[in-house]
Amino acid sequence: MGAPLPSPSVGLAAARVGAVRLGIEVDAVVQAIPVPAAQALLPRRQGALCGVVPHEGVLVPVVDLARWVDVGTAAAGPRGGARVLILRQGGRTLGLQVDSVDGLVEVPGAAIARLHHDADPDEVFHSAAQVPGSGEILSLLDVGRLAALAASWHEDDAPAPAGEVATADPATQPGHDYALLQLDGVRLGVPAGDLVEVMAMPALECFGAGIEGAWCRWRGRHLPVLAGGALPALPGADAAPLLAVIEHGELVLALPVRAALALAAFSAPDADPGALTATVYDEEAREVQLLDTAALFARSPQALLSRAEAAATASRAAGNPGIVNTGAYIVFEAGQLAATPIATVEQIVPLPPGGAAATMPWNGAALPLVDLRPAPQAGAAGHVLVAAGEAHRAGYIVAHVELLVPAGSGKLYRVGTVDFITVAGADGEASYRIVDLAQSSRASIRA
Repeated sequence: MGAPLPSPSVGLAAARVGAVRLGIEVDAVVQAIPVPAAQALLPRRQGALCGVVPHEGVLVPVVDLARWVDVGTAAAGPRGGARVLILRQGGRTLGLQVDSVDGLVEVPGAAIARLHHDADPDEVFHSAAQVPGSGEILSLLDVGRLAALAASWHEDDAPAPAGEVATADPATQPGHDYALLQLDGVRLGVPAGDLVEVMAMPALECFGAGIEGAWCRWRGRHLPVLAGGALPALPGADAAPLLAVIEHGELVLALPVRAALALAAFSAPDADPGALTATVYDEEAREVQLLDTAALFARSPQALLSRAEAAATASRAAGNPGIVNTGAYIVFEAGQLAATPIATVEQIVPLPPGGAAATMPWNGAALPLVDLRPAPQAGAAGHVLVAAGEAHRAGYIVAHVELLVPAGSGKLYRVGTVDFITVAGADGEASYRIVDLAQSSRASIRA
């Protein structure tokens, strides 16, 4: 007989009321908010309500367990940690006043024991859990029983009748989880589902000559790294010790950060369409910039270099008798696929709205544009490769960036007067004609 399967773990929010250490399933915890200086009262002849607080546009009753049961006296410690935990279960929302919130813990299912085996509806504790490592014992709060016993809650909107679709009011929806990252003087909130990893800063390779960015290898892919100042709405963090990897669809980007702080829930903010960030405030009135991941990737076309299939294509050198490439190349599409030395590419930027024009603003000057796409449709999206030669600088409009070929991962060879680079992947070899954007004309590139 095989070894027993491990018990699934349960996430608990740990809190303290008097001398009692509470554990509440994280799925039932919406947010922790400060206790109002003057809490509104809802007079009752009996019960445990201590007031009413506004939360996300609705009024929520608050329960004080100390009015019901003997919770003992808290040990001496720093004051000012009292909070109201906003709890929601089964469409019912209510608050619980606690003396402190002590974070999140994971408890194995085997460490949870039901100790009271009656079904007394007047009791809100029946189980306890021991926290691994610390050995602390948490009394598990039954949120459903708490609401029923208090007979006080805010009722969520009833489900729509069959065949109808209910339109949710964002003001009454629970918050979304964000991972808080510290940049220079700014707390950045990244949607928790989009943050893949925070790791120690690896060795980076420069992305072209003077380009505002770099890249490194990550899980077999090319990971573009945004340099400090690359995001106009945020300050830089050039000497940051950590790298936060952010994912959107099949693409990834990395952002240098000072520290990873915590998880926090915020309501969906009101933001201008396409804005990179929106300003909110946490429970201690500190400013947080919530990141719009889609807007970040829309402004960062270098993210295209991170595609998993692009990394696979350039994963090993081709069995071609050519010369191993000593420099990196960018492969782009402009009617056909071509490659250009990365050393001459200063920046990759989105094509400005409105489509191609004779020039575009770039670094305070008018940058001449050359459209390499064959008869592009009016207003078609594209990217601009800014390339600098000895005597001039121009922006070359392409349909999209295909992949990055690192140094040493391909073979160079010549057929007649045309140079090619060949790389190999799971689907076989692929060859791309090489053009030097800084030295070539539009006609020679499309020849």
